[in-house]
Amino acid sequence: MKPLLNTLYVTRPDGKVIKEGETVIVLSGDEKLIQVPIHTLGQIVCFGITIYVSPPLMAFCADRGVSITWLTESGRFLARVEGRIKGNVLLRREQHRWADSDDRALAVARNIVAAKINNSRINLLRRLRSGDDPYLQAQVEHLAALLPRV
Repeated sequence: MKPLLNTLYVTRPDGKVIKEGETVIVLSGDEKLIQVPIHTLGQIVCFGITIYVSPPLMAFCADRGVSITWLTESGRFLARVEGRIKGNVLLRREQHRWADSDDRALAVARNIVAAKINNSRINLLRRLRSGDDPYLQAQVEHLAALLPRV
């Protein structure tokens, strides 16, 4: 089972984000706003340049694969701290080879387009269950006819 990781948004301009044991604590002045176990987080997003994140927390998050991102108050990207890069270099090289091959790239593109058409069709079918709509029914049939052509 894949864990669903949450994002912790820190929006207080005077916010402090620190580490205590295996948890992340957000403080505003001396008041503790929230305490979250690190294993439930996928990332921490700080809105504003005045938010303090302790260096021990940065190291802890980097070690646990939790990224920390700083944005301006209006949401423009400023910086990010991440741990070691995850991934398989051999997989990435093979993906680049596939992208350079017209036949393989076309096969991947066909699968993506077919999945999008099928997803749209399923969404329309779900909408049709709530009431009869001849226009939607025609669109469902049209999408079903497109699938074999892809």
